[in-house]
Amino acid sequence: MLTFFAFVFAIGLLVFIHEYGHYWVARRCGVGVLTFSIGFGKPIYQWKRGQTTWQIAAIPLGGFVKMLDESEAPVASELRHYAFNTQHPIKKMAIALAGPLINLLFAAIVYAGLYAYGVVTLKPIIASVVPESVAAKAGLHSGDLITNVNAGKVTSWEQVQMSLFSAAGQAEVSIEAKSKDGQSRQYLLDLEKITAAEFDQKILGRLGLSPFAVTNEIAYVQAKSAADRAGLKIGDWIVAVNDKKLNTWSEFQQEVSARPGQATAIVIRRGQQLIDLEITPDSVESNGVKVGRIGVSPSNDEELYKSMQQIVRLSPIDALLEGVIKTYDLSILTVKMFGKMLVGALSPKQISGPLGIADFAGQSAAMGWVSYLNALALISLSLGVLNLMPIPILDGGHLLYHGYELVTGRTLPEWLALSMQKVGMALLLLLMALALFNDANRFLFGLG
Repeated sequence: MLTFFAFVFAIGLLVFIHEYGHYWVARRCGVGVLTFSIGFGKPIYQWKRGQTTWQIAAIPLGGFVKMLDESEAPVASELRHYAFNTQHPIKKMAIALAGPLINLLFAAIVYAGLYAYGVVTLKPIIASVVPESVAAKAGLHSGDLITNVNAGKVTSWEQVQMSLFSAAGQAEVSIEAKSKDGQSRQYLLDLEKITAAEFDQKILGRLGLSPFAVTNEIAYVQAKSAADRAGLKIGDWIVAVNDKKLNTWSEFQQEVSARPGQATAIVIRRGQQLIDLEITPDSVESNGVKVGRIGVSPSNDEELYKSMQQIVRLSPIDALLEGVIKTYDLSILTVKMFGKMLVGALSPKQISGPLGIADFAGQSAAMGWVSYLNALALISLSLGVLNLMPIPILDGGHLLYHGYELVTGRTLPEWLALSMQKVGMALLLLLMALALFNDANRFLFGLG
């Protein structure tokens, strides 16, 4: 139920903001607005304000502002100067641009408010490195502080992840990190074996990096796994492997990974008692190499995790500036990601539809109002960027039409405009179908 209300509120608010941008500028430009609708289809509630009918329609997946326009219906001669089609191209472009821009402005204001309130971020300190992973082969270790990705400065794990997304399609990515002894070193992560479909929200894990600090305590034992067969239990603390005392979970992973199918002696602490066990890791293939797996997961180190947290709280002016910068950076990243999808560097599986947005909104709402506001800002930003795409039927397509009129002094030929509208509709339907297909795979069939 929380997911439903979080989704409806998010879509309703962001669609209202978008359409109100069009409405507000249209009225300031002297254009008559006939209908302001939140949702599509049959109206379920209407009211009149001035010359405009305001309504909420049955399908809450968008909205529209219907203006007085001779291309849609006859207009009385005394009202002709209020018609959209009679306006100067600059006014038409301003009206088309207003919707996406107000979505971007909303995102910037929300981010600014959060920065003024105080944003909790994680320092990009590597908590653990998975043995035989891309990060491990590059030479990174737990405790290293990442300072740069592809020569760009990073101060949080969020920025690290954004920089990695930008590197999709590259053969390698350069990382600068400072070790525990204070020495800065350069590392090259090999991305050749990371497929387009794997550049997603789990990219850090796929590279073998974890920002989550863990202990040597077992929090999960997979049924019928090597660990289960050996008698390991939740709450056991791994002390040593083959007479080698362990300091971190990464060391334990490395020892197990290096011994597929080989009997291995381990020492665990269960309560106050030390127990000797023998375990034979299962042999599994990872990136073409046989590695050992036993089927356990560690518990989180809450104290270390808290020490990695940092609160970014800025003055109102600095917060506003940072909100604008973050909105700009994320907008550019979104455009880059669309471009990388077109050339195959990223998978179209990243595109989400209503179910994906609903799940994102619901999870964010469950985590608290700060997370929910972050989600609202990101969805609003995505809506703004998407609508600026130069696709007929979207605001970006209309900007192209009006730009043509501004340059040539004449409107686009009707036959060409209609043809482009059909192409735009087809592209939009394909995009919607892809989004729904991805949602179905992810949430109904568990394939995402």
